[in-house]
Amino acid sequence: MRVRSIGLGVSLAATILLPTVAAAAGGGFVAPAGTVLPDIVEAVPDHLAIHNQQQREMLRFTTVHINIGEGNLQIRGGGQIAECTIDGIDYAQCTLASQEFLDRSGRVLGSRPAGAALFHPEHNHWHQGSVALFDLRTELLKPETALENGVKITFCFVDVETISQTGAEKKQFPRTYFECNGELQGLAARWGDSYHQSTPLQELDITDVPDGDYYLTHTADPNGNWVESNEKNNFSWVQIRLSQQGGNRKVTVLDHSPCVPEAICGFGGNP
Repeated sequence: MRVRSIGLGVSLAATILLPTVAAAAGGGFVAPAGTVLPDIVEAVPDHLAIHNQQQREMLRFTTVHINIGEGNLQIRGGGQIAECTIDGIDYAQCTLASQEFLDRSGRVLGSRPAGAALFHPEHNHWHQGSVALFDLRTELLKPETALENGVKITFCFVDVETISQTGAEKKQFPRTYFECNGELQGLAARWGDSYHQSTPLQELDITDVPDGDYYLTHTADPNGNWVESNEKNNFSWVQIRLSQQGGNRKVTVLDHSPCVPEAICGFGGNP
């Protein structure tokens, strides 16, 4: 099936009010004093493969969202329920999500809107909207060259893998978010949320994409819903070549993002 984008065109049938923090000059947001902010980066896409599916060619890949910051990314969504329409599909249970700002003890100091969340009945848990954007581009630094099969998808945020190397680090940065069906989701500091290429929606339809060299790009938080300590490191990429191999096509990795920070090359066999 063709990937459906989620996170665009959200309209809520009811007004849902969530606490916010003061806006800073230039349209940004200032977190409350004492907040320890997260920093979300994206692992280099890995385990690339082409799968034939109902006469379509799907490029599948593994990705990981990683919090390299000092603070947790904590998202609340699921308490205030309203109907919504996303990409022309009606959902009975939706809410405006919010990012909660925490101090080092985990105390909530404030919050701000962080996009929409919806309850997906097939998956039986809440999905956070506008988490990541995948593009297949002809030129790396030109988003306008993205092909039409660029897609925005949603995920359940939970701690799956840690990047802590020592026992002391693991004790300092414990696993915090476990449940997909709860109101609170997130990524604890030094933890990653991994999505194997077999996970639904980890794919792009490349049926009509001709053979050649492309960039598969992965951008965290494309709509700027989260406040992070560093807003400039949300982008990773892998350069690939699509070519014929007998009656099928193959994908070959040619290059990838520099491993800065090192964590983006540290999961799932990335180079």
